[in-house]
Amino acid sequence: MKKFLDIDWGSVERFIGSLKFAVIVISLFTIGMIIGTFLESYYGTDFANRMIYKTFAFMLIQFGMLLSIIFAATLRLPPKKRLYGFYVIHSGLIIIGIGSLITYVAGVDGQITLAPNEPNRKVILTKDILKITYPSEGKQISTYLPYSAFKKEMDETYNNISIKEFIPFAQGKFAWTEAINHYPEDAQIHSSKYHFKNAFAEQDITLSIHPEAGADFESTVNMGPLSFYYYPEKIAHCFEKNNPSKIIIWNTITAECFTPEERGYAIKTTSSKNRFIVINYKNTYLTFFPDFSPYPMDMKLQTDEKSEMRLFSKKLFEEKPSLFLFGRKAAFYSKADQNWKMTDLEIKGAPVSLPWMGAQISLIDHQDRLVPFNIPEAIVPIQKNGSLIKGDTRAVRLEILDKQYWVTNYSPLSLMIQGKKVIIEVTNESLNLPFELALTQFKMDKDPGTNNPASYESFVKLFSNGVTTNHHVYMNHPMKEAGYTFYQASYSQDNQGQYNTTLAVNVDQGRSLKYLGSLMLVFGAIWHYNLNNKNKNKKAEALS
Repeated sequence: MKKFLDIDWGSVERFIGSLKFAVIVISLFTIGMIIGTFLESYYGTDFANRMIYKTFAFMLIQFGMLLSIIFAATLRLPPKKRLYGFYVIHSGLIIIGIGSLITYVAGVDGQITLAPNEPNRKVILTKDILKITYPSEGKQISTYLPYSAFKKEMDETYNNISIKEFIPFAQGKFAWTEAINHYPEDAQIHSSKYHFKNAFAEQDITLSIHPEAGADFESTVNMGPLSFYYYPEKIAHCFEKNNPSKIIIWNTITAECFTPEERGYAIKTTSSKNRFIVINYKNTYLTFFPDFSPYPMDMKLQTDEKSEMRLFSKKLFEEKPSLFLFGRKAAFYSKADQNWKMTDLEIKGAPVSLPWMGAQISLIDHQDRLVPFNIPEAIVPIQKNGSLIKGDTRAVRLEILDKQYWVTNYSPLSLMIQGKKVIIEVTNESLNLPFELALTQFKMDKDPGTNNPASYESFVKLFSNGVTTNHHVYMNHPMKEAGYTFYQASYSQDNQGQYNTTLAVNVDQGRSLKYLGSLMLVFGAIWHYNLNNKNKNKKAEALS
């Protein structure tokens, strides 16, 4: 304590307020900005924030700049007339620093994604959280994940759930894993890996109907005009039946399937010539319109997507190229033969020819019980056209009752822990806007002769307090509402070719102070220049 008091604080003050210290901190700040700009361009804004802009070291440099400004001004007190402009400049810099601090502490910086004609008010913020939900108890636990650019070891425990590792930027490495939950021996939960090729493309495709398969392994995949559909093995034999109605009915629980002709179900038509079938299942009458939906209608003519019964019309898939896969079997419609064909697939066997542009498919692997999974591995992200094309997966490794599990922002985890259902997910902190937004039109211009986007803009509808207004958001033309500012940030395209827009959402409580500080910089610089110019003129007149 005595040594601390013995420090020559005058020397410290003079050093911090000196030109030498100012040059040091400004140089460090400039280097950080150059590196940050490079990282942001190639690896994305989030990676640059985690590496440079929002690190403690960079914040310390900015704090050093603020101290340098304050001490440089205080060392030149009491006020001198020739330094009035200097005081105004430094006061402006201090006010800008205070405004920036307010923005950092209380501001909002997030994104909102808008799909066409779908109102949304949820803004996704930058902080990652792990959310643990106990549905039966109505209980939810959330914890912030480390704000790091690289893999981070953790040691937090909630009940029987231990958080061991967080990867902010990950890419999956394919593996077959054991199922988390228990399933009956006869359950249809298989998965298959295929190799598809034609004159234009060649790709491995993994399809699954396992309940634990994540978003990377779905039962339906589109590849250009060709669609792949993956179904239970038990219903494959029904596709071989060339019944007149070309309709198949099956039970999603037992995987039992049959045709209307086999059970004597009458196929009727409405006055508009639309086919329908009425089935008595568990003392309930289900009405199907097979040429419109596989789901039945209830008594109120509402689609019941939770029904165990499904109905399939093969007629709907005879015009567009469609391949149906059942693990070790494949079915498709041959226009040449005007008939449906079924073919067997052998693991690592010869490829099977398909009737579309010399296409072929072969079975690489098939698993009846194992789950396809992409085990996360830490990578440096890669950005293209303002969006991450690699490394957009956040992953957390958990240890639950001596077993290791992975949960990602694309694959939430659902399991039973000591008789209680638990849902664990990696997500972002979010906030709800006091109004809703919907995309009405997305417009993109491309560079001549290329597919590279030159500019893009969004036409947005705003719903607030019963009033609807239209807005146009594009580069350097943001939308402002209730203190929120919306900037055009990026876009995405779904499997149907539909464009969604992403708007950056910003609330900056310190903006007015930063504007005031900027004005003071300009005014102070002009004042300082004029005072110095007058002094030079007076000296010149005195010498003459």
